[in-house]
Amino acid sequence: MTYDLVALVDGRPSSDDVLAGLGAAGKELGVRAVSGGAVVQLCDDENLPLVSIELPLLVQVPGEVERMLGTAAGSVETPVWWVEIRASARDGARELAEKYANTLIDRLGGKVWTSGGAEMNQTTMAHSTMAPGPDHSTTDQSTSEGTD
Repeated sequence: MTYDLVALVDGRPSSDDVLAGLGAAGKELGVRAVSGGAVVQLCDDENLPLVSIELPLLVQVPGEVERMLGTAAGSVETPVWWVEIRASARDGARELAEKYANTLIDRLGGKVWTSGGAEMNQTTMAHSTMAPGPDHSTTDQSTSEGTD
């Protein structure tokens, strides 16, 4: 079963932000674009995907994030950049996805919603506070840097 994260990023992720996230996830991993470049995958040494990252989407409609993710997402001010990240069921993939998401949030501010609910702990999402919902959780890391 996959593990899903949505990084709700305060600022538009630049190429440098994406590269920093990829590097934080693991410099030894392979990277490939699929779906006409709409998805970037981090791959192991056998070129099997561990994590898939979709291109950022700008959400401008108030309440849209809450509609899509439910109340566990908490209140999310728009506009916000939505970055969907999916980890495969393979060993270590979840941690790689979390490292990528954390890097974006550390650089740009925002929060992370996960499909893991209460399974996620604060040591996994460094420097964050938890607001768990019944089925999902979010991590909030707002900064004053990098907001557009």
